[in-house]
Amino acid sequence: MTKPDSALPDTAHEDGMDGIRARRNHLVAHWAAARMGLDELAKARYGFELHQADHEEPGDADVLRKLRFDLVANGVAVDNAELSRIISECHKRALRDTHSTD
Repeated sequence: MTKPDSALPDTAHEDGMDGIRARRNHLVAHWAAARMGLDELAKARYGFELHQADHEEPGDADVLRKLRFDLVANGVAVDNAELSRIISECHKRALRDTHSTD
């Protein structure tokens, strides 16, 4: 399994939970972009796209849907359990990165 990269810029400049979710989404996007073989510029762009998708509806269904679609479209086999696990791991990491609690 590829671990989310720790060398991401701090994206939690936003306030509160949205900042944590933004950081989480960027960590998840970096993981997914690495799996899809995207270059550095495309990785950064994908982080923004994934965070935008997160605002389509409450919860994580919109993020899961975009991740699943994009990964499959790029020939990456992944199941819902793995995606949910990665999102959870990245959420915990975002909380640590922003010095927040769950």
